[in-house]
Amino acid sequence: MTSMIVQRSDERRSFVTREIGGETLIVPVTGHAMDLESIYVLNPVASRIWELLRSPTTATHIAGVVAGEFAVSQEDAAADTAEFLASLSTRGLIQELAETV
Repeated sequence: MTSMIVQRSDERRSFVTREIGGETLIVPVTGHAMDLESIYVLNPVASRIWELLRSPTTATHIAGVVAGEFAVSQEDAAADTAEFLASLSTRGLIQELAETV
């Protein structure tokens, strides 16, 4: 089974992340201005995934952490993780690094 290694995109160029009132906010940056109409507010599971993406990791690893920490099945965690990573990738917030076996 192969799994893509992913991590956050270069924060200095594409977004800023802030923790405010117990919530994680991702604010896209276009040029030198923040796009305040496209702020992403992450729930606790998404916040944990976002935290795990600080360093290179795989969707399989993330799903295992989510399943263990949030008392969901491995299958649900894998599906939800894949969906969230696809959303982040579409928005350019994560980058794929390589494949591993």
